[in-house]
Amino acid sequence: MSEYATQLTAVLVNEVFGELPSQVYHVLAFNGRLSLSGLVHHTSFSSTELKHSLSVLIQHHLVHWYSPDHESHSFYEANLENSYALTRFGKYIQLLRHRFGDYAGDLISDIITLGHASVGDLTRTYVPLADEPGPLIEIIPSEHCSLPSGKHYMKSDNFTKETAHTADDLHSIVGELLRAGVLRSVHESYFRPAADNIAEAEASVPYDSSTKGKKQQEANWEASVQKKLEDWKYGSKAETKALAQTLRGMKRTYEGDEDEQPSKKRKIAGFRNCSNGTGGNQDSASSGWLDHDLLLRVNHEKLTIMMRNQQLVTLAEDSVGTPTSTVYAELLRLAEPQLRKCKNELNFAGDDTEVDLRALPQVSTEDLAEIMYSTQSPPDLSGALGYVDPSRIDLRKLLNQPKKPRKRRKTVGQDVDEASVEGSASSDESEEESSGESEPDTPNTTPETTPKMNGAATRTDTLRQHLLLLAEQPQQFLIPVPRTKADPEKWAIPYPTLSKTLLHNAILNITTSRFGPLATRLIRILAANDNGTKLDEKMLVLLSLIPQKQMPRSDDRA
Repeated sequence: MSEYATQLTAVLVNEVFGELPSQVYHVLAFNGRLSLSGLVHHTSFSSTELKHSLSVLIQHHLVHWYSPDHESHSFYEANLENSYALTRFGKYIQLLRHRFGDYAGDLISDIITLGHASVGDLTRTYVPLADEPGPLIEIIPSEHCSLPSGKHYMKSDNFTKETAHTADDLHSIVGELLRAGVLRSVHESYFRPAADNIAEAEASVPYDSSTKGKKQQEANWEASVQKKLEDWKYGSKAETKALAQTLRGMKRTYEGDEDEQPSKKRKIAGFRNCSNGTGGNQDSASSGWLDHDLLLRVNHEKLTIMMRNQQLVTLAEDSVGTPTSTVYAELLRLAEPQLRKCKNELNFAGDDTEVDLRALPQVSTEDLAEIMYSTQSPPDLSGALGYVDPSRIDLRKLLNQPKKPRKRRKTVGQDVDEASVEGSASSDESEEESSGESEPDTPNTTPETTPKMNGAATRTDTLRQHLLLLAEQPQQFLIPVPRTKADPEKWAIPYPTLSKTLLHNAILNITTSRFGPLATRLIRILAANDNGTKLDEKMLVLLSLIPQKQMPRSDDRA
């Protein structure tokens, strides 16, 4: 990260956590990996003050720490990526409020404030004590009172929350955030630097010498190390499967009539009994709730993906309108589980690089139609675009595939020299073919002869037209995937090229705010001139239609 970004993160830490933690963070960011004695040497603080500051920074995942087994002291290193995410916390909460509701926004806001929190801590904070599992605790009336609005005030050791939700509501929204990838469980590798995680993974993976060939053994060992790192970061297959089973059981528990409350909660597989007394008791395993000992943190990578999708939807709305952007927003939401992070997930494709559709996230038209029209109030997209006969849509133009030539029919006994006369047509050719014009390969249907389609087919065709409109835009929001007999109709999202488009628009917006629209027009012209030729001032005047007196001079340029 650059020096300016490091200074920015230090200022953000100072604004949020105060001067003492920010100075400790500033020393770690500029000097790199240091021990406690090194921090004492570079600062004027005592070891007690440094430990207090480091505990705050480690709690909020702004500093990594590692204690080797063969050494008695620990090493500390600044986490620049999480520190830079402080600039986006407000956008994170606003995005989650819009998608999941105000309750989810408050929940994420508190988890960000605490750094990480267990399900039991959240339950004790958001839910009245009488609704928690286990024996009731005697409470003081002044600490748990009803407000005139009917809501309750729950006083906790850390902070106070105004709530009118039950434990079922809390565990339901936490499960929804876990399914969306916004929340993730905390692993000890999350507190360690990346280099130390690699060293720990290499030390824990044995070297398999049974495979023939030294290169193959090294390749297998490196693949095992990489898999170990991914299991630490994203969870192993067994943990992911157990969490998926738990969330599916929660979804079945909370489905049904909202007015009817079940007399006995169903048991859900995959729970651990809370035997330490801190987060619950053995009844929580059969209560339809998550384990109270489960530590949760905010997944910044998934939230960054959601923010990028939100920017793409805004760009699509400016280009093609609100109804089509609604379709695009739902399609991007379906593609979110296929991505883990924005950077290093896909190779950044240049202008001359052919995009591999198999490496891009894909969404089928059937899945999109099922999601959009399965809600209680499905969107009405029929009047947004004019109806087009599906037989007149040719996807080969979007895929840059040549059109297959039509085969000419030959009649038996036809004279070969019949069509050799210049200016005349043969018996199997029409006058349009002889003049070089041909009608498209579409059936000659009229409104009376057009077959009537059911509602599902009509909705799917309407949805396909909006997707085709997105694919035909200059930004190329979508790429149609060539269909096969086995695979359904799918659409690929070219994130590498769309990321370049978002970056280009961000530069234009900054230029407009600082230098005005004339400078933005010049940048658009220079960006469109991608053939490498230089443009002098006279050529810029002709292309931009700006009077020469209003052209920026050398002393006005940035």
